[in-house]
Amino acid sequence: MHSVGRSFHNLWTVFRVEFTLFFVSPIVYFVGGVWLLFFGVFFLISLAAFNQGYEPTMAYMLNTMAFLVMFIVPALTMRLVAEEVRQGTHELLLTAPVRDWEVIVGKWLAVWGVMTVFILVSFVYPLFLILRGNPDLGLMASGYLVFWLWNGAVLAVGVLASSLTQYQLVAFIVGEGISLLLFLANALSSSSLIKSELVNNVLSALTLSSHQTSMLDRGLIDPVDITYFVGLMAVFLFLATQMLGTRRWRA
Repeated sequence: MHSVGRSFHNLWTVFRVEFTLFFVSPIVYFVGGVWLLFFGVFFLISLAAFNQGYEPTMAYMLNTMAFLVMFIVPALTMRLVAEEVRQGTHELLLTAPVRDWEVIVGKWLAVWGVMTVFILVSFVYPLFLILRGNPDLGLMASGYLVFWLWNGAVLAVGVLASSLTQYQLVAFIVGEGISLLLFLANALSSSSLIKSELVNNVLSALTLSSHQTSMLDRGLIDPVDITYFVGLMAVFLFLATQMLGTRRWRA
């Protein structure tokens, strides 16, 4: 119990420090402004469609924003580990009484907390739809749930990318590249390039968009899809922890 309590304390400490640092940095306001600007533009486009008789839903906006997240989110994660490695401050962190996974998970929770704030601010759009008409609340809730999980998974990819290098630009490109590969794996599996049905099924199962569709477009909360996103987060955070561990041994 003492070990568990210490872990929660360390996680909270890392989370609090990183979360606070985000809001004293101009990058979070720039990224947040761009993110909310795109969300507003896509909402206006959807609103025009609603006025023409289309069903009021957040699916189009969340689908488009989920794709854009892969280009926006790495700007928030690229500095998390890379900047400390470049400045040499990671050595102080590694000598502190905190374990590698607590550092990685705490940083990831902090940046996911920032994105959660952005998502909460965007609730004004579904609220407008609710006041204006009679949208499917279940579809809207499942859409936001999968969008939130999508953000968590892409952020975990970004944390791994940041742990691989000391250069923020490299971390940005690597994080974006891995996310795009996960997004496009389904397109590769449906092409004629791969003849093996087993490989195609594996690629389809690993694809971000294939697990997004059922929850976002059809309003189905499938435990398999939720497990996929949680598992994706766990895998990339585990790999990031291992990378940080190698730096500890080198230090």
